[in-house]
Amino acid sequence: MGAGPPVMLCHGFPESWYSWRYQIPALADAGFRVVSLDMKGYGQSTAPPDIEEYSQEQICQDLVTFMDKMGIPQVTLVGHDWGGSVVWNMAQCHPERVRAVASLNTPLFPVDPSKDPMNFLKTVPIFNYQLYFQNPGVAETEMEKDLARTFKIFFRGSGDEDNVPTINTSGVCARGGLFVGLPDEIPRSSILSETALQFYITQFKDKGFRGPLNWYRNVVSNWKWLCSRPRAKLLMPALMVTAGKDPVLLPVFSRGMENMIPNLTRGHIEECGHWTQMERPSELNTILISWLKDTHSNMGVAVTPKL
Repeated sequence: MGAGPPVMLCHGFPESWYSWRYQIPALADAGFRVVSLDMKGYGQSTAPPDIEEYSQEQICQDLVTFMDKMGIPQVTLVGHDWGGSVVWNMAQCHPERVRAVASLNTPLFPVDPSKDPMNFLKTVPIFNYQLYFQNPGVAETEMEKDLARTFKIFFRGSGDEDNVPTINTSGVCARGGLFVGLPDEIPRSSILSETALQFYITQFKDKGFRGPLNWYRNVVSNWKWLCSRPRAKLLMPALMVTAGKDPVLLPVFSRGMENMIPNLTRGHIEECGHWTQMERPSELNTILISWLKDTHSNMGVAVTPKL
């Protein structure tokens, strides 16, 4: 949607291009060409069954190929959750294709060649769900059993009623499932309309969760790939938006990012949980548009080559 410098939106787990429904028209109206993807394994994208198809190296290469086919030499990337990891990895490993980069909730985690990533996950209790996701078929069965319940459990705002049980991402392996202990009937959150709920159900009912969960099953290969790459500073303009009530991607994790990213702008929405685009769209749009306009006014006009 729109015309102008291209901005590519990359969603996370377990979402869709539709997760950016409040941002797409706002960014287009602000003078940008907005490209909102179904990431690999989701919606209308291809969803190969092989785990290695969902490594960060492969997904970044897929994005480069996509940009080539779209005739986009350089793009501003905006990512959330897993999409945030993708945009940081694109900025590190394909910097010539990235004009500017922004991430919601997901900080740049510097790779540490001396730290086994699976052992690291075991030391952080709130990341235990990622260990539960490692065994193919197990989490798929749990999440595909009742799609409406699954999305009503996932998509909850930070301001929802205190008496509604929410996901605990710690101790998942010991409990035997992410949803174990939650009631059968889950009320729909104020951030999730009935229309949106039905949209997500239709997007997942055919392909299920295998592709999306495979993103989590490349922890070691992603680490090895990033360890093999030069670890230079990211010199393009960057934006990090933290959310004060995200229970997993804590704002504190973003401390020190300025050491790797000299041209970093920060935004923060305190009363916001994990689903930033849905829960605080107007605040987020203000932050994004201000940064995008500032970034592009300082960088000249991008020239799109003729195909």
